[in-house]
Amino acid sequence: MFGTKNKESGNQTQDETTSDNSNKIVIGVAVLVVSILLIIIVKLYTATTISSQQKLISQGKQAQDKSQSILLQLGKIGKKAKEAEYLYLKELKNIMSPEELQKFKNSITGIANKNKVVINSINEGKQISAAEYTIFSINFEAIATFSDYVNFKKELSKTNFKINFEQETIIRQTPSSPNIKTIIVLNVVVLKNKTELLEKKKKFYEQMEKAEIKKKEKEAKLKGN
Repeated sequence: MFGTKNKESGNQTQDETTSDNSNKIVIGVAVLVVSILLIIIVKLYTATTISSQQKLISQGKQAQDKSQSILLQLGKIGKKAKEAEYLYLKELKNIMSPEELQKFKNSITGIANKNKVVINSINEGKQISAAEYTIFSINFEAIATFSDYVNFKKELSKTNFKINFEQETIIRQTPSSPNIKTIIVLNVVVLKNKTELLEKKKKFYEQMEKAEIKKKEKEAKLKGN
């Protein structure tokens, strides 16, 4: 089933600890799709507020006597539009670009070696398109002791990107082996033009980020008093 982790029985080993140690990993491809939809909603909201702003400008030209009220409304709408756009850009930070996808794939082997896990061939599987976003699946096989595999999975989950273990099929490597063999299907969200979007809005993002930090510092001082 979608988002379910399948584990073999009999000569195969099964341990709920595997899923318990993956709490930091987003559960289910559905959540990834919902995340994408939320980003799209924020983007549409930003466009809507900007459109409202332009409409009020037009009204302002036709009603000089209401200019002060319209200016106040413009200020409020402009602020909301900036906040919505900043939220959208923050969400993009959790989405991979094609280059970041490649780096992430390459990092899997390094993390595995660090945790005494042997990784067989890594390859890309199916792709699911959702608006301008794409959900890529990464397929690979891991061989290790159960505890080493759990440590590997925990470290892999520390990534800042949205990822999901769609499937984990765990069996014993051989009937007498202390190792397990895990067949893994890992999903990640990719946005093709992420780098260009963030670069274009870099100055705006940095300004909003500084304002956010100052606001939090101010709130912390008030709580301290």
